Amino acid sequence: MSDLAIIIPVKDEEDGLRFLHDDFRKSSLGKEYDILFIFVIDERTNDESKKIASFFSEEIIDQSKTTGKGAAIKQAVRSWANNPTRLVVFLDADGSYSFDSVRKLVNALENGADVASGSRFLSSGRRPSGMTRLHNFGNRGLSLFSSFRNRRRITDLCTGLWGFKRESLEMMRIKSNGFDLEAELAGLSRKNRLKHIEVPVDWSQRKGGTSKLRSLRDGLIIFIRILIT
Repeated sequence: MSDLAIIIPVKDEEDGLRFLHDDFRKSSLGKEYDILFIFVIDERTNDESKKIASFFSEEIIDQSKTTGKGAAIKQAVRSWANNPTRLVVFLDADGSYSFDSVRKLVNALENGADVASGSRFLSSGRRPSGMTRLHNFGNRGLSLFSSFRNRRRITDLCTGLWGFKRESLEMMRIKSNGFDLEAELAGLSRKNRLKHIEVPVDWSQRKGGTSKLRSLRDGLIIFIRILIT
């Protein structure tokens, strides 16, 4: 059984995946853990994302009947459940997080966290370089509302880097289909009384491609997800 599964949802992210492939080759993570990569590739993808994903893994799932990040993650989790690993990480495909940051999440899980997430704001209160003012303001506002709603402080609700112990992920019944996924993960951690730890991580602008986030529309959906979870 693999020690660690890394789940990566993908739509038109060939540049980000190239970065991740090079970064993984430099990382010691693959020497320390038996890693299962699970990619979910949106069928609307028009670049070489699928080809580059095949350099990592043969576990590539076609997302053909659904759309959205949350839906892709749910599809991957159903596949993972057939052969579960001890630890699981959800990682964005755009190259904005490195495997050094993945390692920090894994360390937090190994040291007692049930759930861990990477925060772009813990190490500095300033807006990260490359993040728009709108995204910075929106994320901080949603993080504050989530902290109030869940009675647990979170500084970076919309982070694209989350980690789980097997038992913790198995408790979660994810319903979200889009970018409200992270808001639901924070709420489900509270509902299931799981120990959630934020870890300071480095972040950089996406490596090519375009963001799929529609700030105002998705921000409202995330707000509603915080309320109902």
